[in-house]
Amino acid sequence: MSVCWSCEAQLPDGALYCMRCGHSQSDRNTSPIFVVDATTELFNGVFVKAIVGQEVNRAVRYKRPLSVLVVEVDHAEHLHHDLGANQLNGLLKEIGQALQEAVRDTDTVAFLDAEGPPHYGIVLPETDSNGALLAADKIRRSVASHDFQAGGTWQRLTVSVGVASVSHERMNQQDLLAEANQAVENGRASGQGPNRTFTPAVHV
Repeated sequence: MSVCWSCEAQLPDGALYCMRCGHSQSDRNTSPIFVVDATTELFNGVFVKAIVGQEVNRAVRYKRPLSVLVVEVDHAEHLHHDLGANQLNGLLKEIGQALQEAVRDTDTVAFLDAEGPPHYGIVLPETDSNGALLAADKIRRSVASHDFQAGGTWQRLTVSVGVASVSHERMNQQDLLAEANQAVENGRASGQGPNRTFTPAVHV
């Protein structure tokens, strides 16, 4: 473990940014990065990508399991059509809260983007592919049974989840967020319906 030079928070060895204050650990002259999405109050996509990068490096180096989920809200085109901006933002925040309640306190939930279908990312340390599939199914069931208050007539929602896990045979940089997102896109393109869990194509 190391210590942040700015706020003295404990950090994993090799951390690029402090998870508490956002300061770069390699360049003290830079300003802190913005790490929180203003709408959902979750970590934002820029920050979670940095977290995934360093977690992948650690998992490969020490041969530890690691998985990432990308959660896509189903029927997003109807949500954008039916809800005003403020109502949609409130619903996105509530979805984020539901996701946090469905995962462990050691997992990291982030909001990736709202362009097109809203996407959330979830980092699952010490979780192999089988554990990630179980986590994805738990998340889908939890969201489907949740009564959302901010969505007006959209009190019930479903999500689809892409799963990607670190491969110790692939020593090069692995972009698990991109792989999990691609798994969802491929599943959609193949005509599979909502409320599904998707895995990426096997790498050779």
